[in-house]
Amino acid sequence: MALAAPAPAAAPPAHRSRTAAVVAPADAGDLYLPALARHGWTSVAVTTPAAHPPADGYLRHLTHRGGLRRTAAHLANLGVQAVIAGSPAGTELADRLADHLHLPGNAPESAGIRRDTGLTGAALLDAGITAPRSIRTTRLTDALNWAAFIQVSGLLLQHPDPAHQHPGYFCRTTEDITYAWHRLQHSTSQPLVLREHLTGTQYRIHTLTGPGHDGSTDHTISSIWSEVRTPGQQVCRADLLSRNGLLARALALYTMRALTALGVRYGPAHATVTFIPDRGPALLSVRTDPYTDFASDVLRRATGHDPIRDTALLLTTGRRYENPPQRQAHVTKVALLPQRDGALDPALLRTITTLPTVAVTTELHPGTPVLPGQIAGWLLLVADDSRAINQDHHVIRAAENLGLYGSPA
Repeated sequence: MALAAPAPAAAPPAHRSRTAAVVAPADAGDLYLPALARHGWTSVAVTTPAAHPPADGYLRHLTHRGGLRRTAAHLANLGVQAVIAGSPAGTELADRLADHLHLPGNAPESAGIRRDTGLTGAALLDAGITAPRSIRTTRLTDALNWAAFIQVSGLLLQHPDPAHQHPGYFCRTTEDITYAWHRLQHSTSQPLVLREHLTGTQYRIHTLTGPGHDGSTDHTISSIWSEVRTPGQQVCRADLLSRNGLLARALALYTMRALTALGVRYGPAHATVTFIPDRGPALLSVRTDPYTDFASDVLRRATGHDPIRDTALLLTTGRRYENPPQRQAHVTKVALLPQRDGALDPALLRTITTLPTVAVTTELHPGTPVLPGQIAGWLLLVADDSRAINQDHHVIRAAENLGLYGSPA
């Protein structure tokens, strides 16, 4: 994501209120609108011709038709003093617009690298930073030859875009790779990434970056989540990790080094990092688009951070919320993952949503149809004792087996 704060070298025309440009706003990106308004800022939406119209509330709607200089001139005439990506699709354009307007943001020359897991891994390895070995290619034969050369027990074939909805396919054999390739590649010009599968625990690390007191880039770690994944690479459980331990410190130091190497200079980022005991941390992907969670209010109380609120504060004032002492409460997100078609059973749904540690859930209604392999909803569990969370997690999984999604097979 590219964000921008006022820069003395490029003073915009005088306007009654300050204005931010939100590039390709969607979903979480639209939440910047009220967050910026609370600081007295208005927002302009920048979209592409193929995009859906932005939500109501934007001061102006500009369509970017490929001319960077023209779009930047329109924004300058509107008095835009900040540029921010409103979705994954807006990150590269936001980076380049911010640079063209002489506003701080992420490095534009590495914008494409951050949007491609194959290029990200190669850039980190070139910088001497641990990352998974991979090949990025449009040709199945290249992928198969590389797999035969590297000779590892497991590989992951995935789309290069870290925001792609499919998490990828785990592969052990040539047949696995071939099958996955034909499922993922929809045109012969579409590159895919085949990388070694690293078996360590995966962590989702949220950060906020801005200038430090000495003018250098300063990364703040706002939260670290330890993820449990299914064989199909879907997250089924995530536990908030204490920032005080040695593991958290190792993950934080590595992530800050990787973000610097990838040109992340301003605004929020969320990275997926694995930890292998004999190799240490290794970054799998990084995203700089806006992020929000289904239980932002509860998580704000648990972590002291809110990605949208914190970004708006940095953008409008240059300040960041102080990193508060982390609460001792244990916090866990649990996904409901049906294995077949069905519908949410009213009695069992009531059982799991009223468990002692369940603080909040996504919208879950009795009778709602569910599909195999698609997350049906999330529950947030909070407790002072991790054993209470594990006990309720066991009840949730038992309810799934007993017929939460309909009569058990």
